[in-house]
Amino acid sequence: MIISLYGADSFRSRRFLQELKNKFIKDVDPNSHSFSVVDGASATLGSISEQINTGSLFVKKRFVVIENIFKNKSERIFSELAPYLEKLVKSDENILIFRDEDIEGKTMKAPAKKLLAFFKLQPYTQEFRALAPAQLLIFIKKEAALYNKGISAPAASLLVDLTGGDLWQISAEVKKLSFRNDEKIISSEMIREMVPGSYDENIFGLTDAISAKNRKTAISLLEEQYAAGLSDEYLLTMLTRQFKILLQIREALDANMNPADIASRLKVHPYVAKKGAQQARNFSVPILKDYLNRLIYLDFSNKTGHGDIKTELSLLISAL
Repeated sequence: MIISLYGADSFRSRRFLQELKNKFIKDVDPNSHSFSVVDGASATLGSISEQINTGSLFVKKRFVVIENIFKNKSERIFSELAPYLEKLVKSDENILIFRDEDIEGKTMKAPAKKLLAFFKLQPYTQEFRALAPAQLLIFIKKEAALYNKGISAPAASLLVDLTGGDLWQISAEVKKLSFRNDEKIISSEMIREMVPGSYDENIFGLTDAISAKNRKTAISLLEEQYAAGLSDEYLLTMLTRQFKILLQIREALDANMNPADIASRLKVHPYVAKKGAQQARNFSVPILKDYLNRLIYLDFSNKTGHGDIKTELSLLISAL
């Protein structure tokens, strides 16, 4: 079985992937002997095939996740992968899941386009587009229902405004609100009291401390985020996103662009561009790339079960 998940909404695609993994572990592989993750950006057909064909003494069926195959720079992988998958498509012996970020509209060469076209023809392909405003409100109500809570429409709208519609933070905030209050309905008053504002302020404060090499403040701010109920995955995703933005801003500053032009070019809020420009001046491009690579590696290690995000983030900060 071949499953393709892609789209701008990384939260829902990741959640769906986790649901599939949980079902596989429950129904087929309780000890997780047959689960593996492949970094698609650097994969070869050989490395993918090896994971698919590596059997277990206890479970013959394999569950293999290939992350971000469309970030691979090699044309060869696409030329080889499409015909390889065509031979496997009718088999239920293994489960192959390709998960990518937003790839619609991106420039691709012919072999990559052929692979994408192949995925779109498969019955288990699903695109996760960013939710529209009305869909966001429905999502928030469903999140609250997971904890046997309701939420008023004005409160849900306020939460969208404070988080900028970011599903990672919305999920974390709804969980925090649900466990820190006995009320059955999450109100606007509760949100104003307990939701500090958009993730940008939280992450800007942390990256400010990192850029100033203030270990004590950075560790304290990291602990505050955990105390506020934010998850490992959320913090890592937001820090990675922020360092990507800082790298783009640093490169734009080196090209003599001003914050207004940067905001337009990067399609970010002018406030983000202004604050980012202030921070980016404290980093060089190589240092930003180093931080970003370390965060990406930590993300991959966590997905493959070899990393502890909280410990590794603390170690990264302690090494400032």
